[in-house]
Amino acid sequence: MFGELLKKYRKIAGLTLEELAQRVNERAGTTYTKATVRSWEKGNNPKVGIIQIIADILDIPVQYLFDDSDKVINKIVANKAPQLKQMVEHTLKVPLYDGYVGAGSGGVFDAFEVKDYLYIDYFSIDKKYTDKPIVALTVVGDSMEPYVYDGDIVIFHPITPGSNFPLIDGKYVIQTSNGLMVKNLTFKTNGNIVISSCNKSYAPEEIDSNNQEQLEILGFVVGRFLKK
Repeated sequence: MFGELLKKYRKIAGLTLEELAQRVNERAGTTYTKATVRSWEKGNNPKVGIIQIIADILDIPVQYLFDDSDKVINKIVANKAPQLKQMVEHTLKVPLYDGYVGAGSGGVFDAFEVKDYLYIDYFSIDKKYTDKPIVALTVVGDSMEPYVYDGDIVIFHPITPGSNFPLIDGKYVIQTSNGLMVKNLTFKTNGNIVISSCNKSYAPEEIDSNNQEQLEILGFVVGRFLKK
């Protein structure tokens, strides 16, 4: 567990094995190498004092290197920052998939690979979906500006085949022959579907009701996470 969590938070901090070793050496006067850090991530725990230094470098509580479950996080907040307890209780933990969703070009992702978690305030999400499954993907491209920009994140409720999800006009994550995309969908009374962008420099596309086999609706967008 320690090794897996060390690797996770090292990557979140944007540090290489060698960079983490160097920072530990600067603080502890040691001569660790990237091979040392790699051995820690494979299960060879360092001394207690070094673990504390690592946590300080990664800017996380020591407990996170052994258990970063919601229960532990809530306990730490309740004990060290009681004033934040209500904030945590109104926060959603949203898995961020490894990959991207295209806005103007196709995107790809592995639905089974989670690279990180986002902590989102309930009030930034459509309230109908705060108790339903939601996931997130990073956006690449400019076709959905100004709703989201390149590098921002869309949060969506996955739609599975046969789920009877009510298809209403809105923003969706879709799969087409052009790849995975986030787009506006408008459902017309004649059965046609209009795919459009927020950026008006991209022309809309209308798909005939009899020619929709290449359009797969994967999720309904319920919020966004802006990098700026």
